[in-house]
Amino acid sequence: MYPRGVLRSLAFRRSPTPALFLGLIITLAAVVAYSAYITRQISHLRELQNNLVDRNRKDSLQLLRIQNDVNSLALAMRDMLDNDEPYPLTAWTAQFQRIREDLDDAMRLEQQVAVADRTPEQRQYLGNSVTQFWEAVERTFALAREGKEAEARTQIRISLQARQEALSTAVARLLVQNNESEEQAALRIGQIYGRVQRQVYLFLIATLNRDSADQHVPDPLQSPIVRAVGRAF
Repeated sequence: MYPRGVLRSLAFRRSPTPALFLGLIITLAAVVAYSAYITRQISHLRELQNNLVDRNRKDSLQLLRIQNDVNSLALAMRDMLDNDEPYPLTAWTAQFQRIREDLDDAMRLEQQVAVADRTPEQRQYLGNSVTQFWEAVERTFALAREGKEAEARTQIRISLQARQEALSTAVARLLVQNNESEEQAALRIGQIYGRVQRQVYLFLIATLNRDSADQHVPDPLQSPIVRAVGRAF
């Protein structure tokens, strides 16, 4: 039989295993929760990249396609006004029709991938400008079919070329806006990356500080092996 004092001392010195398991469960729960938070941050970052950067680039590709069609129209009108070609103005009808089909397709795709921060006025202005240009083209070719070549050439110089230049300017302005939006999106992505990195850094610093405090005040009931395993974890 142990003396009564020894039994009382053993009763106070209970096993530290439950406390260790509780601490392990709390630590694992904190790691899982923080991992879920970081995962949400990364998912948000990917969504931002897909919705802004990728969509912006697709929109820019369609705008470049529109700009190429507009430049092709300018070259065609220059050839129409060149008196060296012995062709009537109606000979360019098929060429204008091909450009129109490609331009309409590019406009349709551009509207599907247009950046979200574009105002309704900007969307409507480009569409209205294209519609007005083709209406002027139809009037010009109508004059040419009626044999009014001089009036048709005047319409090209006064109306069509001016509308083509306005279209080219509008498309160039949208391309510049897309470049600025892409730069802003890249800046926002960089800020999110930086915030996530700082949060991870602070989490690690807090964990290391807590581990250092535990090392300065060791539990006398723990064996050296248990303390070494805890520090390694």
